[in-house]
Amino acid sequence: MKLLKVLVAVLVMAAMAVPVIAEDRLSLSGEMRVRGWHVDRDHDTFIDGDDYEVKSSDNTETWADQRLRVGGKIAVAEGVSITFRTDITESNWGTTGGGNGFGSGRSGSNQQWDRAHIDLTKGAFHLRAGQQYKAYGKTYALDSQDNGISVDYKFGDVPVNAFFLVNDDNGSRSKSDAFLVGAKVSPKFDNVAVNAFVGNQTDGSEESVTLIGADVTIPLDAFKIVAELDFFTGDSTSKNVDAYGTQFMLDGSLALSDAVTLGGAFYYGAGDDEDMQYTNIGNGFGGWDPVMDVGTSLSNEQIKYGTPFNIASIQGYEGAGFQATSAGSVGGRLYGDFKASDALKLGATAGYFQSEEDKIADIEVLVLAGGLVYNLMANTTFHFQIEYTDGTVNKTDYTAVNGDIDFDNFRMGTGLYVKF
Repeated sequence: MKLLKVLVAVLVMAAMAVPVIAEDRLSLSGEMRVRGWHVDRDHDTFIDGDDYEVKSSDNTETWADQRLRVGGKIAVAEGVSITFRTDITESNWGTTGGGNGFGSGRSGSNQQWDRAHIDLTKGAFHLRAGQQYKAYGKTYALDSQDNGISVDYKFGDVPVNAFFLVNDDNGSRSKSDAFLVGAKVSPKFDNVAVNAFVGNQTDGSEESVTLIGADVTIPLDAFKIVAELDFFTGDSTSKNVDAYGTQFMLDGSLALSDAVTLGGAFYYGAGDDEDMQYTNIGNGFGGWDPVMDVGTSLSNEQIKYGTPFNIASIQGYEGAGFQATSAGSVGGRLYGDFKASDALKLGATAGYFQSEEDKIADIEVLVLAGGLVYNLMANTTFHFQIEYTDGTVNKTDYTAVNGDIDFDNFRMGTGLYVKF
C-alpha cells in the first residue's frame, strides 16, 4: 500500500513538472495585425495634342486584410535549437470562406510556414539547416527565403557566412535544379562596419546570374553614412540575353536631437537597351522599398513604390499599357523623422526619379509620403500612411504607347498592430 502511494505521488509530481519544463524550453513571440488600404489611380494620354483620360474599372480600390504571425524557438540542449514561424489567416477580408461566412483559416491555404530550421552552435561555429531567410546588402541585393544550409564562422573578430539554398528541384529531366548560393565577410574597423559579398542564382535552364557587392556603415557621432555598390553579370532567364546591373546607394542622416532626424539618399541604377537589368537575386521575400519609408510598417506592403534602381518597377502607371523593363533609374529623396511625444512618431519624405536609359523610356516621377505611429496601449500601435506619386512617360521609339502619358496615384494605409 505504501509503495502504491509513493508511485502515485511520483506520477503526480511528474505530470506537474512537464509543463514547467516545456515552458523553460519554448519561447514564443509574434504579431497580430489588421490593416485597411485605399488606392486611387489616374492616367491621361496625349495623342497629337488631344487629351483624353484612360478610365478603368480598378481606378479606385478600398480593401482590408489581416495576419496572425507566431514564431517560436525550442531550446533542445546547449547549442541546439529549433526555430519555427507561421502566418495564419493572412488574406484580404472577404476573399476566403466561399461566401459561407466562416472566414479564412478553415483550409490549409491560409496558413504559411515561413521558417523551420535547426541551429547548432559550438564555439565560433554555427550551422543552420532547413527553411530559412537570407539577405545580403543594405539594398537587399540578395534576398531569399527557401530550404538549405547556412554556415557561420568567426576568424578572430571577423564573421564569415556561406549558404546554399534550393530554390526549385524542378522535378524534370529536361531541367536541372535551381539554386541560390552566396558568401559574405563582415570585418569592422573601429566603428566602421563593412560587408563584402558574392552570390549566384540559377534557374536550372538559361539563367546564371552572379552578384558582387559591398556595403559600409560609418557612424560619426550624430551623423551616419550608409553606402553600397552592387554588380550583376551572367546569363538572364531569356536565351541569348545577358544579365546586367550596376547600382549604387548613398544615404546620410543627421540626428539633430533625440526627437528629430533629417536625412537624404541618392540612388543610381544603370539601364541597358540590350541586356536584362537585375536589381537583386533570390525570390525577394523580404523586399526593400526605401522611397516611401516614413517609419511605419506600411510602406513595403500593398502600397509600396518599388525598387529605386529601376523606374519600371514603380506602382503608379498600372493600366497605362507601358513597359520599360531595363530603363534603370537616377534619383534621390529627402526624409525626416520626428518624435512628437513618447506615444507619437511622425515621418515624411519627398523624392524625384527619372529613367537612366532614355533609349528605353523617358520617365520622370515625383513621390511624396507621410505617416505616423501612435502607441495606443502596451505593445499596441496604430499606423497611418499616405503616399502620392506623380509622373510623366514621354514617348520614345521603344515606348509601346500611342503618345505621352501623365499619371498620378494616391494611396493610403492604416494598421492596428499588437506584438507579443
